[in-house]
Amino acid sequence: MTSHSAFSRAAGVACALALSGLLGTQATASVPDTSTTFTTSAETTASERVSDIYSAAGPEEVTSLAVPGFQLFFPTNLGGDGIRHPLVTFGNGSFATFEEYDALLHHLASWGFVVAVADSSVTGDGTEIAAAAQYLVDRNTDPQSIFHDSLDTEHVASVGHSQGAGGAINAATQSSLITSTAALDLPDPLWASRPVDVVDVTRLTGPMFFMTGADDPVSTASAQARYFDSTPVSAVRGRLLGVGHNWASDGEGFRGYLTAWLMYTLRSDSVAAGAFVGESPQLLTDEHWDGVAIKDARGGTG
Repeated sequence: MTSHSAFSRAAGVACALALSGLLGTQATASVPDTSTTFTTSAETTASERVSDIYSAAGPEEVTSLAVPGFQLFFPTNLGGDGIRHPLVTFGNGSFATFEEYDALLHHLASWGFVVAVADSSVTGDGTEIAAAAQYLVDRNTDPQSIFHDSLDTEHVASVGHSQGAGGAINAATQSSLITSTAALDLPDPLWASRPVDVVDVTRLTGPMFFMTGADDPVSTASAQARYFDSTPVSAVRGRLLGVGHNWASDGEGFRGYLTAWLMYTLRSDSVAAGAFVGESPQLLTDEHWDGVAIKDARGGTG
C-alpha cells in the first residue's frame, strides 16, 4: 500500500469503543492562553488560511522507528535548539495498522511532535493509546534513550480514527498524561454492542476536537452534535464535505485543522489559534466544512 492509498476497511466493523477504569488522577487542561505563544516559523500572510499552512509539511525532517509494541515518528533533530517536543499518541481504526496512517503520522512529526502508535487494531478501550503515551514519558527520563530530556511530557494529545477515536477519548479519561484530544470519525453510540464499547465524553477534562466526514454513515451529524453538547470542556466539532468514514493515509482535508489543533493546544501556537478562537475563527467560515461549532469551557458556542 502506498502512503496515499484509500482505506479498504469496512465501516460496519469500525467500532469496538471502550470505557476502562482510571489509571490515575485525570488531567485538567483548558484551551491555551495565547498571550505568550509559540509562533510557527512558516511564512504566512493575512490572507493565508490556517488549514493551508498546516496541511503543508512542517520544517522538521522525520525519522521513524519500530520498538516492541509501538511505532514511533519524530523529528530527526531531537531537542535541537533546546526544544522539548510535545507528544501525540495515536489509535488505529478497526483492522487497521499504522501503515494506513503512515503519511499523516509523518506529517505530524514534521511539525515537531513525537508520535507513538500502538501495534494494535483493537484500540477502543484506550489502554494501548495511554500505554504509548506512558512509553514516551518513560523514555524522557531514561539516560540511555534517544528521547532523554527532549520531550515535553506536560503536553500530550490522544488522537485516533474510528475505533481509535473512541480509544483516544477513553485514554484521555484514563490517563493523567493526556491534555488534549482529537477524534476522527468517532462512531455513533449505536455501534457499541458491549459495555466496553461505550465512550463517556462527560469525563473529559481537556480540550476536545470532533472531526468527521459529512458523508460518513457511521459517524452521523446528530450523534456528533450530541457528543459535542455533552462535552463539559472547551470543544470544537465539524464535518468535512465530500468525505466518508475512510480516507487516504495522509489525512486528506482533516490534516490541516488536526495539525493546527495540536499546534494550538500543545504548543500555544498563535497562528494555529486563528482556526479556533478570536472574533472570527476560520473553521467557522471554511466552505469545505459544515456542522461546525466551537464552545469554551463555560459552554458558550460560536
